[in-house]
Amino acid sequence: MGLLSHMFVPPSLGVAVVGAAVSGFGIIGVGIGSVAAANAIFSLGIGAVLLAYGALVLFGAYLGLRRNSWARGMIVAPALLHIATAVSFLQSEDVPQVIGASVALVLLVATVVAAVLPSTRQALGGQSNGD
Repeated sequence: MGLLSHMFVPPSLGVAVVGAAVSGFGIIGVGIGSVAAANAIFSLGIGAVLLAYGALVLFGAYLGLRRNSWARGMIVAPALLHIATAVSFLQSEDVPQVIGASVALVLLVATVVAAVLPSTRQALGGQSNGD
């Protein structure tokens, strides 16, 4: 069984890893956009921070792919932060922004739920019986 097919056993681990990876790539995309805009030195600084943060989120997904026990925290914590951010974007009157935040919210909630399921905990080397 290859590495990618192994990732989806259990399926909840695959959902958590893919959700974290999509989030990481999205953050990196925003960071690249901020650097490319280069409106001021502030834009470059924010872009650099977003690039580093996106890489950290991707590292959490990589750890999940490798079934490292640290992965769950590195997947759940950023996803909870991203949920709070997406909910704040739902308050906007900009319809495309609300639609984008809604789509992101569904992905993020699925990521968190999948990451905290007992089957995922067990796959990541933790115990699933109330440790």
